[in-house]
Amino acid sequence: MLDRPVRPAIETEAAERAAQPQATGKTLLVRRLRAPGLAGRVLIVTIGAVMLALALFYLTRLAAYRETWLHNKLATADAVMQAFAPLGSPLSDQLAQKILAAADARSIVIETPAGRQQIGPDEKVADDVEIASHGGNFFGSIGVAFRVAFSPPGSLIRVSNEVGPRGGRIEVTFDEATLTEAMWRISRAFLTVSLIVAAVVTCVLSAALWQLVLRPVRRLTSNIIAFGENPQDMSRVIAPAGRRDEIGRAETALAAMQNSLAHELAQRKRLAELGLAVARINHDLRNILSAAQLISDRLAAIPDPLAQRLAPRLVATLDRAIRFCQTTLTYGAAREQAPKRRRFDLSAMATEVAEAGRAEHGDAIDYHVEIPPRFDVYADPDHVLRVLENLSRNAAEALLANGAEGGRPRAIRFAAIRTDDVALIELGDTGPGIPQSQADRIFEPFHASTSADGTGLGLAIAADLVTRNGGSITLAPTKADDFYCGARFLIRLPTPERPARRMTGSFSET
Repeated sequence: MLDRPVRPAIETEAAERAAQPQATGKTLLVRRLRAPGLAGRVLIVTIGAVMLALALFYLTRLAAYRETWLHNKLATADAVMQAFAPLGSPLSDQLAQKILAAADARSIVIETPAGRQQIGPDEKVADDVEIASHGGNFFGSIGVAFRVAFSPPGSLIRVSNEVGPRGGRIEVTFDEATLTEAMWRISRAFLTVSLIVAAVVTCVLSAALWQLVLRPVRRLTSNIIAFGENPQDMSRVIAPAGRRDEIGRAETALAAMQNSLAHELAQRKRLAELGLAVARINHDLRNILSAAQLISDRLAAIPDPLAQRLAPRLVATLDRAIRFCQTTLTYGAAREQAPKRRRFDLSAMATEVAEAGRAEHGDAIDYHVEIPPRFDVYADPDHVLRVLENLSRNAAEALLANGAEGGRPRAIRFAAIRTDDVALIELGDTGPGIPQSQADRIFEPFHASTSADGTGLGLAIAADLVTRNGGSITLAPTKADDFYCGARFLIRLPTPERPARRMTGSFSET
């Protein structure tokens, strides 16, 4: 019943996937043709801005050229009239034609208080322009300039203006084609210069943008793509160019992010490999511990006071180890069981950890338990025991490998006080301590270890267990004059008086 609808669906999906690369390739080609890249967009914007600025400059220059041309025309006509046709003197037709030809005009009229003199006939004009001495409207002058540039052939224009000290007026009528031709000539020259300027500015600005912006951005993009293909390859981390601008800061931030990501991925890879290794040895280790548990049961029957006293403790330790192996795979699958919190005596637990350390190391290390009797905390006893054992074992390995500081004896101390209904637990030693450069990352997996054969998981596990029980752990600062001047860890855990409170924040030195 299910095969019939499923097979066509699979075939349809396969056909769609087979056709997808071609459709995607065509789509990408169309997008590349329609949408230019960043460099193309910068060039388009640059050329547009340059051409817009030149166009505005051209409009103002065109209007100014028309005004200057008309003023020159009036000045020429006035000079010719003063030179060849004094006011009131009769003019022959031949002289009048010479004056009009010299001024390139159709007619010239001069009005003064002494009289009026006209050369040439009265004709109907298409435009009558009054030249204002104070200047006209800016946008209006631009509009008139464009109207003149596109005026039809044969149009006449009359220009009038006041005549200097004589207090009269002069009117000149001429063919507008002369002005139109002059404006087109200046427009073509300006267009040539504009194109040259636009090309030069575009080339210079494009080269500057490419060198200062586009090339570094393309380097950033290429590096991001290459790093994304294999984030675990540290050789693909970008090397900052040392620039002090925004791109330089972006390169520095990207390099820091890539280094951090590569480090995190390497840690996750090692954790995955560790999980696979634990899964392989879990079954055999559990069998070995079960056999050891049977042997410890037989040791309890030996009539030796020391064996009878240590055998129950050995059995309890083996039980915890077996339970831990049984839950290893569950922990690796991120399904860690919630802690089973209850009230228990921390003093007895610390004494047990110290006795186990004395039994292992003998007189090489002094263990001091400075926790008041019946010091109850509210947490999972197995978790807290694992935390104390991890910290105590790390301290012992550091002391045996490097010795104590300042000639002090090798010693480890367990101490605890109550403050604000919170149990503040301290575990310190007289060893060399932890360098300040590593203090911020000692609780990260695989970051550092107290021995050459260590994995760097002890402190990470301890921090995780403390957090699960509603507490927190920090590395407290130490002073050179303190007896326990090595590593000093402070653990904050809830007390039975306030079991539900979640402990956060850092510790102050007490």
